[in-house]
Amino acid sequence: MRAWLLLLLLGSLVALVWVRGWRPPDRYNPWAPLDLRAEPDRFLRYKMRRLAADPTRCLAALRQADVRFAPVPDRTGPGGCGWHDAVRLRGTGVATLSSPAVMSCPLAATLVLFDRDALQPAGHASFHQPVVRIDHVGSYACRNVYHRNDAPLSRHARAQAIDITGFRLADGRRVEIGKGWDDVGPMGRFLHRVHDRGCAVAGMLLGPDYNAAHRTHFHIEASGWGYCPGGSFGQMR
Repeated sequence: MRAWLLLLLLGSLVALVWVRGWRPPDRYNPWAPLDLRAEPDRFLRYKMRRLAADPTRCLAALRQADVRFAPVPDRTGPGGCGWHDAVRLRGTGVATLSSPAVMSCPLAATLVLFDRDALQPAGHASFHQPVVRIDHVGSYACRNVYHRNDAPLSRHARAQAIDITGFRLADGRRVEIGKGWDDVGPMGRFLHRVHDRGCAVAGMLLGPDYNAAHRTHFHIEASGWGYCPGGSFGQMR
């Protein structure tokens, strides 16, 4: 009886504090909107799922982060292909995409985090300079997984994934994933750092160690809970 009374009093106190407007700091509050400029916190995955369920909130998060993008009309393609609530992304922060790409808003938000929390720290750690361009071979492609007739639709068929092939440094050097992954010098260390740090913010990240089909690129998705096989430097956060 005494324990129930204490719980009731504690619940009443929490409710009173909440009604009076007190809220925990955003990084300790799973219901706070995701701020793409802030350091990712333990609730990042949950906040990303909420962002994906609210297109208006997702666009607001991109605008707040000063991302270079424009919303695009929904598109319906054959066999379930197409996109909705998508954007045309040109730049993710410091870096610019090699060509503008249409993608889901949550994927654009993921790339903003990828740029700030994976790409730029790795560039400064390995080369003492920023990364200014992300090279890619597209986001949207109406196809099945691995182009197999009996496979389900690829995430690319709904603009929910992007394949990144390399990066351009501020001094003009290009780092290609296919050529540099096994390098034992700064280039290889840079790519593994990008991969491993990217695992902390992407819903899924597949790279050269996953299988032969991904030997030349990073496949990044927003949805998921951090599935990220391979990599040799560990979670460097």
